[in-house]
This record gives sequence, structure tokens and C-alpha cells, in this order.
Amino acid sequence: MNQKVNFDLTNYTIEELVEIRNNINYHIDSYVDGFVYICKVRSYGRIWNENITNSITLQELCNRYFGDDGIVDVYSTNPDLSHIENYGVVKYIKSKEDFVNWSHYNYLKKLIPEIEKEWEEWDNRENVPFNQRPYFSPIHSKEDLENYKKKLEEFDMSFEEPKNYK
Repeated sequence: MNQKVNFDLTNYTIEELVEIRNNINYHIDSYVDGFVYICKVRSYGRIWNENITNSITLQELCNRYFGDDGIVDVYSTNPDLSHIENYGVVKYIKSKEDFVNWSHYNYLKKLIPEIEKEWEEWDNRENVPFNQRPYFSPIHSKEDLENYKKKLEEFDMSFEEPKNYK
């Protein structure tokens, strides 16, 4: 499979070469190897997910965002990604459902203390100097906070956390 293939490309126009390159890129990008790749890209204050379907395209994405222009965090069901070079994390997940549940659990764990702090500052606003007072009441109500706490208490912990490959 690592056999070198030589093509004589001198007989093609630049336009034809671009079309050939685009066709090759399309076939590489659309190849599906059967694993889930959840790629969270952080770049210049923006965060988004990339839909990747194979480890070749994954490595290209990781190369594009290798720290200077951003960072990619990769979570995959592919059991062998130890060869992937990446500035961000590369972790194995049992399933997409486990990843979603783990993410939601971590979101609640982070959100609850933030809301509690906002309410503490809001309730204590009369006891601090005017220029240190919060301007607006918290977005989440105290009822929301209690509901989030209840959800966290009752959270189904049957998911497996992402694991490092190395």
C-alpha cells in the first residue's frame, strides 16, 4: 500500500490539474472509515465543530490548527489514534452518546458554581461600593439553579469518560 505511484502530469493544463486535485481531495474528505470523530476547534475566540469522517482528514485538520491559528480537541471511537500529532487533546470515547453525556455532566458541574457566584454577588450588591456592583440580575433564576442542582444529583453516571490514547 505504501507503493509510490508516478503520474506524468506535464500533459495537463493547470485548469485540468486543479480539477484533478479537487476530485482527489473530495474522495479523501468523503472517505468514511466507520469511526466517530468529534473535533472541537478553537480559533481566535470562536469555537465550532468540524465533521470529520476519517483519520487522514483528521490529521490534516490538526495540522491546520496546531497552535498558531487555533487548537483542535479530538474525541473519537477509533481505538488507534496514537499516531495523530495534535496540539490539543486526542481522546478515545466509547460512543458518541457517552461523549454527549460526559459533556453535559461537565457543563452542569461548571455552570452551577458560576450561577451561585452570580447570585451571591447580586444578593450582596448593597454591601459593596457602587462601582463594584453588578449592573444586571443573573440570567438564570434561583429556581433554574435548583433544577440544575437536582439534574446533577440525579445524573446518569453510566457513561465512560474520554481517555487518553498514550
